[in-house]
Amino acid sequence: MQYVLIGLFFLLPQAEAQRASFPLESVTLEGTSLKESAVLDITRLKLGAAIDQAAIEAACSKLRDSGLFDSINYKYAPGPKRGYALTLIISDKASLSDSAIDIPGLDDAELWQWLMLRFPLLNHKVPSGEAGQQFVAKEIEEHLGAKLEGQHLVAKLETEFAPRPRTIVSLQPATLPKVAAMSFSGQQEFSSAELAAILQPLVAQGGYTDRHFRVLVELNIRPVYETHGMYRVRFPIIRAEKSSPGTINVTTVVEEGQKFSLGDVTLTGDNLPAAAMLKAAGFKKGKLANWQEIQQGIWNLEKPLKRTGYFDATAVPQRVLHDAQQILDVNISFRMGPLYRFGQLTVVGLSPALEGQVRKNWKLQPGDPFDYDYPRDFFQSFFSSIDSRQFKKYDVKMKKQEGNKADFTLLFEPR
Repeated sequence: MQYVLIGLFFLLPQAEAQRASFPLESVTLEGTSLKESAVLDITRLKLGAAIDQAAIEAACSKLRDSGLFDSINYKYAPGPKRGYALTLIISDKASLSDSAIDIPGLDDAELWQWLMLRFPLLNHKVPSGEAGQQFVAKEIEEHLGAKLEGQHLVAKLETEFAPRPRTIVSLQPATLPKVAAMSFSGQQEFSSAELAAILQPLVAQGGYTDRHFRVLVELNIRPVYETHGMYRVRFPIIRAEKSSPGTINVTTVVEEGQKFSLGDVTLTGDNLPAAAMLKAAGFKKGKLANWQEIQQGIWNLEKPLKRTGYFDATAVPQRVLHDAQQILDVNISFRMGPLYRFGQLTVVGLSPALEGQVRKNWKLQPGDPFDYDYPRDFFQSFFSSIDSRQFKKYDVKMKKQEGNKADFTLLFEPR
């Protein structure tokens, strides 16, 4: 930290001025989003109280220890009433991490709102450094008081996969409660016991937080409903209640919504073998929109496309729900990737005569679009004229080469 002394106090020599105590007349902030009240709380400075330069430096040390700032400087001069007019030049922390407040049974939205009123930069974020995270945890502890029942908050680095992959810092009690029992209400399609059985192996793996439990519900219960065509299912309330020391009971309210039937499936892209793709998918238009079956159909329709040389092609489905008609349309676009072409064929384990027959029957030529599944067609054709029982086994290996080429090696092991 750099400190700047500006002005003389009562015409004292500088060394004496630094040791002299005068009332803190005013505090001016530069370079920070924090309000004066928040800064005074951190520094423990009080307007009107007598301070000296050592007290100012101690206050700046508290700012540094908070971990909320990248740099801290100050300057002071005589005020109109011949006290200290202090200016704090502080730069807010630039490196912040996504964060969640995970305290079972407490509303995290209210806690974030309270925290952001004091520290605007902490908008669902905390400082990346340990000191700043500990400071925020301590602030929340003091704010909640007895509601924490003596628990201390810790900062835990976690990987979150939904709704998008990211790393977050979770502020949570040092010891999380265990789930003793789960129940569901409002549902008709499944029993409470059936839904609880789906989550039981998952909740047994760790402690409970509202956020973790909701993620488990969304990732595991929602897909079950979607196999029954119920895409508007909601879980508006998840309520945790203490059952015994260190354990809780969790109740999830379910709003199931209507069942949807499958409508149109549209493929978007140039030069797609659409007829072959839709045939491979086998979508059941007009039937219950079971997303598990639809997803299997989407995987199946990728295969004819991959056989045209776009070996890395993947489908990107978009669901369109028509609530009035209770119809689900699916629009599918594609990430095509590069076009691969066939390189060369290698044959291992055959006599020259049989290898000649292989090459005569092999129709895929160098430079043709790479058909990853062609060997299956080849073996079926080849063994219509050659007795496959003369081989102990046969196989094919594929190898990608530079320049978006791929080779095949046919392996034969005679008896």
